[in-house]
Amino acid sequence: MARVPYSHELYALSRHIVFRREKEHNDAKNCKEKHDWPEDCRPESEALIRGVNQLYLDAMAAAPEEFKEFATCLDHYGLRFARCRDKQKAFEKAFPLVEGQPPKQ
Repeated sequence: MARVPYSHELYALSRHIVFRREKEHNDAKNCKEKHDWPEDCRPESEALIRGVNQLYLDAMAAAPEEFKEFATCLDHYGLRFARCRDKQKAFEKAFPLVEGQPPKQ
């Protein structure tokens, strides 16, 4: 089993989480808007966590260097996306936001 992603790696995946795990993301978000007690949303949260962990593995398999460079850049610059746009572009070219979408040329 792979390790749990670090925070800067999750930031690097944030746009992918919204696009590629839209259903799980929306289910967890909507549940938390309706319930004050976190345990009430456990199934939705666990589904999102499983999806994000799989997304991390997919990114590491499809574009390991681009992903590492983008995540490392975010970590170095205090999670400021503006400083890492070139790395983000390279990562999203190698690992498109929409599953099955051909990489941009």
